[in-house]
Amino acid sequence: MEAFLNEVGGWAASQLEACTRCGICAAACPFYAASKDPQVAPIWKLDLLRRAYEQRSTLLGKLKVSLHLEKPVRQADLEHWRDLNFSACSTCNRCSVTCPMGIAIGPLLHELRDRLAEAGAVPESLMRMRATVEKDNNVFGFPADERAGWVDYMDDPPDDLYQRQHAEVVYFVGCVSSFAPRAQRIAESFVHILDAAGVNFTILGGSEVCCGFPLRAAGMKADAEALIRKNISAVWASGARTVVFTCPACRLMWLEEYHERMPGVLLLHSTEMIADLIEAERLKLKDLQTSVTYHDPCDLARTGGVFEAPRTVLRAIPGVELREVAERRKSGLCCGGGGDVEMVNPLGVKQVAQATANKLSQPGADMLVTACPQCTRVLEEGMKKVKPEMKVLDITEIVARALEVS
Repeated sequence: MEAFLNEVGGWAASQLEACTRCGICAAACPFYAASKDPQVAPIWKLDLLRRAYEQRSTLLGKLKVSLHLEKPVRQADLEHWRDLNFSACSTCNRCSVTCPMGIAIGPLLHELRDRLAEAGAVPESLMRMRATVEKDNNVFGFPADERAGWVDYMDDPPDDLYQRQHAEVVYFVGCVSSFAPRAQRIAESFVHILDAAGVNFTILGGSEVCCGFPLRAAGMKADAEALIRKNISAVWASGARTVVFTCPACRLMWLEEYHERMPGVLLLHSTEMIADLIEAERLKLKDLQTSVTYHDPCDLARTGGVFEAPRTVLRAIPGVELREVAERRKSGLCCGGGGDVEMVNPLGVKQVAQATANKLSQPGADMLVTACPQCTRVLEEGMKKVKPEMKVLDITEIVARALEVS
């Protein structure tokens, strides 16, 4: 408890003091939209930070407690806010971009998770996740030497199984595409694209470990340090100077936690690389004659800053009609599956996914295309409930379908 109170700083308070309680952030929050529970509104989730800072550091806060106008922050409060912040927040940052006061609500929610973790107020499921990552180097608990097992199920994989001693590009597959059956098809599609374009690439196989994003999202950033060092060493050993990701969360983690330690290394999302390959005329794409609605993944677009590359890729496929929704780019809809929340509240994720899938189905396209393994698997399940005839694909999958057969 003392650790929590001592670590809440003035930056958080200055941000919260700017809040006018307008409620716009609530309307932007996917979990509030799905549940209508006022307690999961972003600004209410942050009330513990405000109270803790005021009661410890301001005369007004101390006066409120002494006059019994406000209850002091107790251990039970930490447990209540733990449940709110880890079970009803995907860290999508949609609240921040809609705030008319410019309050950094998303970073504040990350700050709250950090403080809760330091105080030991973390859901048991995330404590188990930390132990699993420490033991197996992935969030699923599979043996590390099975990380490239998805290659074995491909049609006619190369003898080296894409694990080459030296390469120009490392494809960092990530935990989800390495082990989740639905997402493994994304990894298969992307290596097919890289092969077709003649890219000199490798995967790291058992040398690849979790990027550390799930630990950071759980407020356990320090526990990711050993993982970061292992991945950096594996990339340096490959000789590559480009690392490419199909997972936006992995890319974001590398940009924010790895990049300064890897001078001269380029970090790209798959859509950025595919767009470059198309521009260089290294991919021949056939006519698909289909309509597509594109979904902006939160960690790729709103937080990661990649908006144009996916649309450039889709428009380059002959016969593809792009039908956009109003809520796109920085205002893009959250699938509900980020920020570790699926490990804590899978039912809530399903509710958000169905609501998002319903909105994304409105343009009446033949298929929904996203650019994230987690978004693909979560939205596919949501779409089955609202419009089962609408296919959900990762962008690598539609590009792989469009590759011209020679």
